[in-house]
Amino acid sequence: MPHRLRHLLVYSLLGVWACVCLFPLYWVAATSLKGPLEIVAGPFYLPFVDYAPSLDPWRYILFDSNDHPLRRHLNSAVVAFASTALTVLFAALAIYGLTRYRRGTPWLTVLFAGVAVGMAGSAWFVSEEPVRLAFVTAALAASLGAVMIRRAPSTLHKNGITLAILATRLVPPVVIVLPVYLMAQHTGMLDTRSALVFVYTASNLPVAMWLLQPILGAAATDLEEAAELDGASRLRILFDVVIPAAAPGVIAAGALVFLLCWNEYLFAVYLAPDRAMTMPPFLAAQMSVREQQAGSDPEEVTHLAAAIVLMITPLVFCAGLAQRFLGRAVRQ
Repeated sequence: MPHRLRHLLVYSLLGVWACVCLFPLYWVAATSLKGPLEIVAGPFYLPFVDYAPSLDPWRYILFDSNDHPLRRHLNSAVVAFASTALTVLFAALAIYGLTRYRRGTPWLTVLFAGVAVGMAGSAWFVSEEPVRLAFVTAALAASLGAVMIRRAPSTLHKNGITLAILATRLVPPVVIVLPVYLMAQHTGMLDTRSALVFVYTASNLPVAMWLLQPILGAAATDLEEAAELDGASRLRILFDVVIPAAAPGVIAAGALVFLLCWNEYLFAVYLAPDRAMTMPPFLAAQMSVREQQAGSDPEEVTHLAAAIVLMITPLVFCAGLAQRFLGRAVRQ
């Protein structure tokens, strides 16, 4: 087969598959601009060609709805951005420490020991057995981490801690949602954005470390050694030398973490049932409560379509951002 014909065939197949993948998104966006008559008499595909677009569904979603979708959208944005920033920050610090230090420093050992003492002490102030067990488990893990960081060789120090952090991602979230719910309830953080930020940061930290390991996990460069000879601190080297040099990869990893935080459903359902509710449980509730209305009233279909477009718009933007910076990181 000639080279040009092969390229034409490959790109034609890719174009067809792209249309198949993108058509549901286009159909939802087009449905959010239709009126009840177009829903009943459809299908209509092209706005301004075979039907007149209407902004009534968007006016209802943005201004007239009693379910406050804009507040849910704001909750999702605040939680996702804060969780992404903290996750990427902690992951960068962890990767830098695990790859640049030969042995754990005393202050890090003291930090882990303090966490262990705090968790052990907090276990006595709660009455629920699952919460107490969670605190005791965290205290034992922190104590083991303090011993490993202080006394273990560098190889075990790096590989063991990294493996332990990544292994936490293997636990199904449904296993820990009840202890997390009880801890949020006893600490007064239930139905708050802060609870979601803390949980999302902890649950996505292994993913961020796995994404940033190839980007920040290389050996110290000449620029780092030069900055260290000039008297720069470790934190200044990290934020002024390491991260700017790997900015495209860090931004791409942050975009992927943002997608995970924005789409999270299970913890949001249990930890934020009302005031701090985010978009995924809000849309699920809309589909469940208004299922019969959506089947009988065409207006409900347009309202749900507008809410779906409102949710997926930041996701499309982040996907494009991740693709752009991932390509730039690969070229570097």
